[in-house]
Amino acid sequence: MTQQEGQTSVLLENVSSLIRSKVKATNVSLVEKFAKTLYSNMSTEDLASRNDSDLYGAALSLWNSLEKHTDDTALIRVFNPELANNGWQSSHTIVEIIAKDMPFLVDSVRMALARENIVSHLLLHSPLKIKRDKDGLISALSGMKTEQESDSNKTVFFIEIDRQSDKSVIASIKKELESVLADVSVAVEDWLAIKDKLVSISKALPKRKGIKNKTEVKETVEFLDWLAKDNFTLMGYRQYDLSPIKGDYQLTGVADTSLGMMKLSDETKSRRLSDLPEVARKEAHSDNLLILTKTNSLSRVHRPAYIDYIGIKRFDDEGNVIGEDRFIGLFSSSFYNNSAADVPVLKSKIKRVLDMTDFAPGTHAYKAVLNILETYPRDELLQAREKELLEVALGVHHMQERDMSRVFVRQDTYGRFFSCMVYVPRERYNTALRRETQNILANAFDSNEQVEFTTFFSESMLARTHYTVRGCDQNVEYTVKQIERNLIEAARTWEDKLHSALLERAGESRGNELARKYSKAFASAYREQVLPSAAVVDIEKLESLSDENKLAMLFYRPQESANTNQVRLSLYHKNEPIHLSDVMPIIENFGLRVIGETPYSVKTEDGQVNWIMDFSMLMSNDDLDDFSKVSERFQLALLNVWNNKLEDDGFNKLVLAASLKGREASIIRAYAKYMRQIGVTFSQSYIESTFENYPHIAQLLVKLFDKKFSPKSKFTEKGYEKIVNDIIAELDNVANLDDDRIIRLYVDMIGATLRTNFYQKDKDGINKSYISFKVQPSLIPEMPLPLPAFEIFVYSPRVEGVHLRGGKVARGGLRWSDRREDFRTEVLGLVKAQQVKNTVIVPVGSKGGFVCKQLPTDREAFFKEGQECYKLFIRGLLDITDNIHHGEIVPPVDVVRHDEDDPYLVVAADKGTATFSDIANGISEEYGFWLGDAFASGGSIGYDHKAMGITAKGAWESVKRHFREIGIDCQTTDFTCVAIGDMAGDVFGNGMLLSKHIRLQAAFNHMHIFIDPNPDAASSYLERKRMFELPRSSWEDYNKDLISQGGGIFSRSAKSITLTPEIKKMLGTKKATMTPNELLRAILMMQVDLIWNGGIGTYIKAKSETHADVGDRANDALRVNGEELNAKIFGEGGNLGATQLGRIEFTANGGRMNTDFIDNVGGVACSDNEVNIKILLNGLVSEGDLTKKQRDELLYSMTDEVSEMVLKDCYRQTHTISVTQLKGPQTLKEQIRFIHALEKDGKLNRDIEFLPSDEELAERQAAGKGLTRPELSVLVSYAKMVLKEQLVIEEITDNPYYRSLLVDAFPAPLRERFNNAMDNHPLRGEIIATKLANQIVNDMGLNFIVRMSEETGAPVSEIVLCYSMAKAVFELGNAWQDISALDNQIPSIVQTEMLYQLRRTVRRATRWFLRHRNKALNIEQTIEFFAPAFNDLSENITSYMVDEEAEKLNTEINLLAKEGVPSALAKRIAQLSSLFSVMDLAQVADASSKPISQVSETYFKLGAGMGLHWFLDQITKQPVANHWQALARASYREELDWQQRSLSQVVLNNCETAGCDVDTIIESWMNEHQVLLERWQHMLAEFKTSQTHDFAKFSVALRELMLLSHNCDTAQ
Repeated sequence: MTQQEGQTSVLLENVSSLIRSKVKATNVSLVEKFAKTLYSNMSTEDLASRNDSDLYGAALSLWNSLEKHTDDTALIRVFNPELANNGWQSSHTIVEIIAKDMPFLVDSVRMALARENIVSHLLLHSPLKIKRDKDGLISALSGMKTEQESDSNKTVFFIEIDRQSDKSVIASIKKELESVLADVSVAVEDWLAIKDKLVSISKALPKRKGIKNKTEVKETVEFLDWLAKDNFTLMGYRQYDLSPIKGDYQLTGVADTSLGMMKLSDETKSRRLSDLPEVARKEAHSDNLLILTKTNSLSRVHRPAYIDYIGIKRFDDEGNVIGEDRFIGLFSSSFYNNSAADVPVLKSKIKRVLDMTDFAPGTHAYKAVLNILETYPRDELLQAREKELLEVALGVHHMQERDMSRVFVRQDTYGRFFSCMVYVPRERYNTALRRETQNILANAFDSNEQVEFTTFFSESMLARTHYTVRGCDQNVEYTVKQIERNLIEAARTWEDKLHSALLERAGESRGNELARKYSKAFASAYREQVLPSAAVVDIEKLESLSDENKLAMLFYRPQESANTNQVRLSLYHKNEPIHLSDVMPIIENFGLRVIGETPYSVKTEDGQVNWIMDFSMLMSNDDLDDFSKVSERFQLALLNVWNNKLEDDGFNKLVLAASLKGREASIIRAYAKYMRQIGVTFSQSYIESTFENYPHIAQLLVKLFDKKFSPKSKFTEKGYEKIVNDIIAELDNVANLDDDRIIRLYVDMIGATLRTNFYQKDKDGINKSYISFKVQPSLIPEMPLPLPAFEIFVYSPRVEGVHLRGGKVARGGLRWSDRREDFRTEVLGLVKAQQVKNTVIVPVGSKGGFVCKQLPTDREAFFKEGQECYKLFIRGLLDITDNIHHGEIVPPVDVVRHDEDDPYLVVAADKGTATFSDIANGISEEYGFWLGDAFASGGSIGYDHKAMGITAKGAWESVKRHFREIGIDCQTTDFTCVAIGDMAGDVFGNGMLLSKHIRLQAAFNHMHIFIDPNPDAASSYLERKRMFELPRSSWEDYNKDLISQGGGIFSRSAKSITLTPEIKKMLGTKKATMTPNELLRAILMMQVDLIWNGGIGTYIKAKSETHADVGDRANDALRVNGEELNAKIFGEGGNLGATQLGRIEFTANGGRMNTDFIDNVGGVACSDNEVNIKILLNGLVSEGDLTKKQRDELLYSMTDEVSEMVLKDCYRQTHTISVTQLKGPQTLKEQIRFIHALEKDGKLNRDIEFLPSDEELAERQAAGKGLTRPELSVLVSYAKMVLKEQLVIEEITDNPYYRSLLVDAFPAPLRERFNNAMDNHPLRGEIIATKLANQIVNDMGLNFIVRMSEETGAPVSEIVLCYSMAKAVFELGNAWQDISALDNQIPSIVQTEMLYQLRRTVRRATRWFLRHRNKALNIEQTIEFFAPAFNDLSENITSYMVDEEAEKLNTEINLLAKEGVPSALAKRIAQLSSLFSVMDLAQVADASSKPISQVSETYFKLGAGMGLHWFLDQITKQPVANHWQALARASYREELDWQQRSLSQVVLNNCETAGCDVDTIIESWMNEHQVLLERWQHMLAEFKTSQTHDFAKFSVALRELMLLSHNCDTAQ
């Protein structure tokens, strides 16, 4: 027993229990038995959802009705049981029927409910034997099978129907049931009598007179006897008389002959034969004995079929028809199911039909016709005449199973219906054809009633449907052939029509091929909606699909919608369906509203499945002139969107709304993307809505763009301005201020655009898939600072990128960014850093960045897409860059240029693109770009930075300097270190091998933390070296046996790390455990000599900064403030290890560091050397002077020398910062003026560079503090950057003196072999300017040029020339080298002080040359003029001095010597101040024709004798409060020098020969001018008695000295 059956049993048992407990009558057992009998046939499904109380109530209700109803009449109750009134309830209306048991009850009740359109949810019926006692109460009951005595047999019904609340409906249901039960009752009661009548007629028939055909009598008797054998359900009988009446005949029922259901109609009603059709009239008078037909009435008893009518005619003696015996009823199932040969009448009829054919028995044709008749509808076979059957049988036979359709029509003898037999090929038969056939027949016979049908299928290829058309005009005219033609057309399938259309469109051969392929390809839903002629177009589209082009489409306006805004779009896709969610947003972004969508699969005979998506849409703009052009434009745009060649967004609305091509809409889109990158606050969707509202303005903007940049459009300012004015005029109609701002910004951006590749074609002549614009940012309002000189923005659906340049000659890396929304902001920050980093090299800073917009998730595919995006970006840059061919500028093809020649474009590898340089160089070669593989440094043919270790070595120069300046030689002394990165990295790995004395205590990367509390420098060095030489490594590869006690390697993914005692001691903590991030913070803050950053990430910030300000979320948890660092030195091998404010905070608290752009400049410098060398050599290769192989070999052979050149630059740059910092507080005012000068020229933005405000600087000055090294690093870089730009002028670059800078910029092999070729280097001027600018700032400090300009008003070129003279005369280069050679031999402070003295002297000398040089002499001549005097003075200066001053000078020399300075160098440095007079002395010697020795001795001894040297010391020591006082002091020094020179010359005039004794002539001169000298001596006395002096005193004293000189000279 199943669980459900068990539950059912329990439910019925519960009902029984309720009956036993609640029914108090003595016959409770009968009630229980009744309930069980009633529910015994109830299905388990019906029982499952019921409860026992309702079942109990229903059974009890029916029992009470049964017990009360004691007669044989039918009892019918239709009611809605309610708990309050009936004691039980149901959601349905209940029908209770109690009727005398008789046949046909159940079927007839069901039919009655169906006619009333009533759904029965449950119908229970039980026939019962009932016995009652004397009081009429039921005393016994049982089922019909039980042998039990009974008073009556009843059938009870319990029916649940749809809930009915309308009383009239309930009454109607009851009335219909009563009527049906009456019919059943009368039919059943008279059934025996009717059967007896049938038998009696059959027996009497042979004896009747007037029947002419005895054979027919025999067949009829056999037929009637067959009927009497329960082959016909007899329902009624009546006898009719046919009698003549006034030229007519009438058929009248004979009184009291009606039996069964005939009793229910009027016996006396007569019918005239003239009312019948002619055929019926003839039939009525014919001698045919039997009448076999159907009535027009549906039976209400047994089954819902039309009632069969069997009439047996009666004849008079002459054979005239005088009446009939009519039986009505229904043939039983045997009539339909058994063979026709078993039915007497049919057997003979079939034989007669066969005899009428010409076919011999046993032949194929005979058997075929027999089969047709045997399977013919039985009612038709019975009712049709032989001739009619013959026509049908032969007609069907002649079809010979061909693909054709036929119709055979037979009119009922009495005109009550038309019987139509329709034959069609079975594969063509379907519901649609059947319905169409019904309509055709209804129309043909003018019928308004539903045409009935019965379909028959056999093994034949023909399907036969029997249609019965009722409600017709019996005299209707019809043509069978016309009906047949209509049916043939209806049976002509969609496929047939498609075949015809294909033949017409494609020709017979191709048409048949396509028909075979697509005959069964289309689903019924498609065929119902699409005409075959339209399907031909779809097939053409489907045939155009391929693996390369998987999508085709058709955008059209149906003729039915010609004057509306309704359009349709069909999409054709290969292999797989297009998901609605994929395509709907695309369509809607074109401004179309989808109102209907239908997908169709198309499966061809070869198994290929393609798809059609059909869309009904509404256009917002129905004012389109030429829809064919619109359609072509839209389809191309949509196809490009689908293939990701056009972006899917709201700008596509412009294709329809503004009549723009998809690519033209991309102009508007590209500028919108650029707007977002430059910080415009409007979202893209808002910009889209602007142009959705004003599409005509978008049209004008594209027109403006076209006017400016199309090669076919001749650009004129006038024409351009006219379109601009048209746009401005349209703005009067733009109400929204934001929309106005957006449109004006578009005009500005187009105006700021200098070049575009928009009109270029690719090698196949197709528009490029990307757009690039060259923009001048300064022409766009409110651009974020700093402003690059130029930038190129590249846009495509796959990639967006920007390349920012600080000038025409610029270089920097390209970064694969992941900041899609603001990658330009990232690049702008990087280019700012690159600008200051590039000060040591020829190009200024540039930086590029791109984002990939369609990255896949698969790793390999991810990187492949990245490379493809990089290629597009590179092409976008080169597309609009000028080329150089044989020294001539070649503009790019189809690019209208609105700027000057601009051929220099150099890129490099950066984050994410380290391996991409070869790709970039490949594209450069493909474009024939003049730089060749010098275009992108870092490629496989070039200098391998990691192998050279150049970046780390450059940064290590800073580290060595920091250590040296705190008295440590890190190359010979062990020091502790914490480092960021791992040995697999370039900067980290190389850096940690640059000293064998590194004691690496801790290091970390993104995976591990390495801790070695007490490392051994020697063994750990070797282990790091081993790891670095591995192909790849991590800290896990470190030999743990070499780690000191308590150390280890820990995972950063660990929840916590237990600290050993050694780690606790190292960190200075008492904590037992730390999380990885806590441990890393502690490591960064531990006491250590050096932190080396060789990784990625920002770990140091300022206290005033938030983590969000830093912009490196990955390291927020471990980042520390600069003031929290306890390291002595921070080396920035990697970029962005600290924020600039973090650096400043660290150094302000005693730490030592520069900046990343100072420390790791080595990589940039190396790349630039590589580029410049390649440019030189590539020119030689192109001229045939070198082969490519020779070039590469030569390039590699110079690796070590290039490295030395780079490191020299790194050394010098950090050195100049140290020299500048030495006098930090004293020189702060000069540095402030330098900052102001840069700001005035728009070269510097303090906020961007994090330089202090004037208020902060004033506070530092008051506190005696100067700028920190990070701040000085910025200013040094800006000084070089600005000066480099200023020096690219002919006065400098064409000066032969500076050619040596060009030559020395290249390694020795190139200097020796290709010296002359260097003059043709495209960057000759820039190289000279760069080298000279670096030399000047390194030698003289950051503010030298600005200071000289302010003090003298001289132009930069003049200052530089004079500097070169001063440097050469004072042999600054040699002195600098000599001092640098003393690294780690003498105290660093001594070195720095000596360098400062050199700088000061050359600065003074430069000023002298600016004031007094002979401009008729060039640099070489000037040097040649002063060199002898300098050499003489250097060797003999002490001999020219008075003993006191000579002794003082020797004391200074000895002090330097004690510090370890070699004597020659010590002498040179100590003499600097005195040697400054060499220019004056040389000129005096030349003018007076006196030997330099005599002039020098006179000069120095006169100065000492007059107290001029003491007075000079007073001027020098005079403090200054502001810039003007500083200028005054400088002028006083110059004036004093000049007066000493003049007086010396006056004194020398007293000596007419070279042999004059200097002491004598001075003494003689002073005695001679004693009176004049007393005034000067008196003034000196006043100075000496006063502790402080003011500037007025100096001014008066110098005036007195000038008058003395003048008067003495005049006296002569």
